[in-house]
Amino acid sequence: MSEPRSASTRSAIVTVIASAGAAALLCGALLTAHAAANADTRERSQVAKRYRWNLTHLYKSDGAFEAARRRFERAIGKLGRCKGKLGGSARALARCLDLLYGQRKELARLATYAHRKHDEDTRVAKYQGYKQQVDKLEARFKGAGAFFDPELLSLPAQKLRALAKDKALGHYDFYLRELVRRKKHVLSPGEEAILAKTLTMRRTGYNVYSTFRGAEMRFPEIRVGEKRVRLTQALFTRYRRAGDRDVRKRTFAAFFGTYKRYRRTLAALLASHVNASVTVARARKYRSAIEAALDEHNIPVAAYGRMVRAINRYLPLLHRYLRLRKKLLGVKTLRYYDMYPSMIRKVDLRFPYGQSVKIVKRGLAALGPEVGDALTRGLRDGAGWVDVYPTKGKRSGAYMDGDGYDVHPFVLLNHLDNYGSLTTLAHEMGHAVHSYLSNKHQPWPKSRYAIFVAEVASTTGEALLMEDMLAREKDKQRRLFLLGQRLESFRTTLFRQAMFAEFERALYSAAEKGTAITADKLSDYYLELLRRYYGHARGVSNIGPINAYEWAYIPHFYYNYYVWQYATGMTAAVALAEKIRKGGKKARDAFVNKLLKAGASDHPMTLLRRAGVDLRTTRPYAVAMGVFRRTLDEAEKIVRQLGK
Repeated sequence: MSEPRSASTRSAIVTVIASAGAAALLCGALLTAHAAANADTRERSQVAKRYRWNLTHLYKSDGAFEAARRRFERAIGKLGRCKGKLGGSARALARCLDLLYGQRKELARLATYAHRKHDEDTRVAKYQGYKQQVDKLEARFKGAGAFFDPELLSLPAQKLRALAKDKALGHYDFYLRELVRRKKHVLSPGEEAILAKTLTMRRTGYNVYSTFRGAEMRFPEIRVGEKRVRLTQALFTRYRRAGDRDVRKRTFAAFFGTYKRYRRTLAALLASHVNASVTVARARKYRSAIEAALDEHNIPVAAYGRMVRAINRYLPLLHRYLRLRKKLLGVKTLRYYDMYPSMIRKVDLRFPYGQSVKIVKRGLAALGPEVGDALTRGLRDGAGWVDVYPTKGKRSGAYMDGDGYDVHPFVLLNHLDNYGSLTTLAHEMGHAVHSYLSNKHQPWPKSRYAIFVAEVASTTGEALLMEDMLAREKDKQRRLFLLGQRLESFRTTLFRQAMFAEFERALYSAAEKGTAITADKLSDYYLELLRRYYGHARGVSNIGPINAYEWAYIPHFYYNYYVWQYATGMTAAVALAEKIRKGGKKARDAFVNKLLKAGASDHPMTLLRRAGVDLRTTRPYAVAMGVFRRTLDEAEKIVRQLGK
């Protein structure tokens, strides 16, 4: 998962690791053996520093952060000196843009520190305050600089194009060309200033949801074996994979039962976010919120529909996989709580953190020496890139923040020593390498790549990791386990995210038609989608009513048409991994040089075409589904050979 895009985050699902040689790897293995068990009780101070990120690389102390924040607050007014002067010489404009983007970079650094401190322990009021202060600063900054785009757009398009070609403005050529393209959606200076001042208010829905979900929601206890355990967000992802079916059943009932209890509040928060997004889209003269969201990176709305239709065509293939899952689990009826445990019960692979680091470095070696160097830097003992283990109050999930442009990426994990933790590491490391190379090869104005390509970089790493593990594994039982995991990644990252995308499109469509967004309507439609994707009416699986409240668990619905990019990202990544696997150095270098190093130097779909995949066609979906079918074929063959 990823962090919502803002001045603070590049968003993605990224992570890095610190390893310290054989002795440290042994210590890591000993430590992580107890990590999962203690995840709901251990305080942050009980985790060794080498397994925590180091935010002093941004600011030496909280005091240094506060001093920098005050300096930034005083400096915002300097932007006003550029008002009325942007139409002068190229050099004068370059000085003003240097000031604007320089402040934007400093704000991103402030936000990185504040948000990461908050996520270390969401219970701490001081860091909740830091986060709020930075959000308000961002609104002030956007208001102070709101005149830039309208003033530049008041210039003749011919002059803007000429400025974009001037060497003095080389760092801003793409920005200036984009201004011309998006001219009709930029408001007057006064209107832009007013809109900027509403930013904090528009984020209220997500901010309240995030705090409520992370620090206030209290889940009941469930029985696990001979003990009773209180559920948490992090432990839900652990127990939904439990081999004991009764534990899974109790976990789902307790977890989504809690979301059901708060469904009206959660629906109101989501509705407030959606309605705010629709209002902004209309203010900017877009026909819809989806058009506004995709236009940021010049992605046609048709691409969204193309993805949904393509994935729906392959639902029979998903149902075939689910029937295999049902057979291997040995259940009479496949339930929603049967979707996450390993299909191969006799294979219980453990991946302590140190071992995961070695496996990921080996798997991503296919991307060449520059990627290898970035991994070595991030995984070096004491590098301070990653926060590894779950602790009390820590934000759940995983993400990467690459906005520490002059420092390094910061990544969050909640490592539980399982296969999911291993693949999360590979995924997040893909993001971290992307940010590292983008920041190294692009100036700040062109470094902050779009989420649309971010998920490609991270998922390509996962795909190559799987190829490496399969190439080395000869044992049929363990090989079947890996094949099952790949099939499951297609279900969760491609099919499931496409389902989320359908839900989000319907959610916004309702808001744009003036339909009230209620908990009952959200739950009814979500259950309808779940049942269609999982073949409920066809007898493939049985999806119970309690699962209708899963929509409230998904924070990505607050990220404005974000989830569909997981599906397009995986599709493009699998297609690129196939090219790299078959095409060798040429395909690898195209991926690294034309995508990872390119940052935001061009539109995302253009960068992907240069890297080797064209999402204007359905060809990448066919390639990806070909890999899915090939994996399913082999899994079914091994099952027959093993007599299961």
